[in-house]
Amino acid sequence: MFAGSRNVPAADGTSRRADNPVIQLVGFRLDNEDYAIAITKIQEIILMKPITRIPQVPDFIEGLINLRGSVIPIVNLRKRFGLPNREVDDETRTIVVNIQDKTVGCIVDAVTQVMRINRDQIQPPPLSVLAVAHQYISGLARLDDRLLIILEIERLFDEQSPVVIGQWQEKTVELQAAAQP
Repeated sequence: MFAGSRNVPAADGTSRRADNPVIQLVGFRLDNEDYAIAITKIQEIILMKPITRIPQVPDFIEGLINLRGSVIPIVNLRKRFGLPNREVDDETRTIVVNIQDKTVGCIVDAVTQVMRINRDQIQPPPLSVLAVAHQYISGLARLDDRLLIILEIERLFDEQSPVVIGQWQEKTVELQAAAQP
């Protein structure tokens, strides 16, 4: 488990040993399910910070935070996936990711581990079971007695990106202008 803020190295996410390619992932938990994102998409993992609420954005956008002088939007992945609300606790983290040339923070219940998985352990999600969410999932991996859901984080925001990105940019400009002396 990560304690506090952690910078994740900007490795390329994969390595090759003979014919056995490996992908590096950062695991996290939402509602007792295990998920992972490619390490190459992650900038860092931070403790929860105070969030500035903004009006007229989708409900899964919690607001904005100031991350060392940069204003970034915060998305609640529980809300994005339609899961029930959960109180923030000591395990709650924000995974800061880089998607579509933007930096976004994603609130998760807990960050579990950095892992290396052989690509041959990853299976495509079954179309019949995951018809709606299939576009967000790049694969599934069986790890011991649990199933790991590997997210394609860019696709998670594709359908909303023109509206959301535009609103984020407008609010960011407003906040930065207000912060100027």
